[in-house]
Amino acid sequence: MSSDPHQVFEDFLSEQGGRYTKTKRFIASEVFSLSEHFEVESFIDHLRVKTKDVSRATVYRTVKQLLEAGLLQKLATRDGKVYYEQSRPQKEHAHVICSDCGKIFEIHDKKIRKMLSDHCKTMNFKVTYQSVHLYAECQVKDSCEHLSNA
Repeated sequence: MSSDPHQVFEDFLSEQGGRYTKTKRFIASEVFSLSEHFEVESFIDHLRVKTKDVSRATVYRTVKQLLEAGLLQKLATRDGKVYYEQSRPQKEHAHVICSDCGKIFEIHDKKIRKMLSDHCKTMNFKVTYQSVHLYAECQVKDSCEHLSNA
């Protein structure tokens, strides 16, 4: 399997009977250039700074296809906000999502994958990808972004 996300996406679209159009390639390139979690609406604003020729529907459809192709993962906060980020096995990590403000923190710790992998082995499973999301309450309420923005 190719490690080039564009090739993976093109292959996925082809298998689905779709095409990797110039517009989808532009959207995918912008997604692949992001290093942070993103909401689709703010991503659309980001794209519109660069071009007005991208429709909201095309962005939503492309993000959905990137998700289905395994190139994005979806994170939902308890207040209903939905964020996306790139899925890359070499960058697997866990998320801690603040139940108060919705801010997302990342934990990069290989021990988490090993622990999960060891546990899965006892159940006769092999981990192929990990996505861990923990919802937690901020213990320093006066520095919580939700409270400071209220």
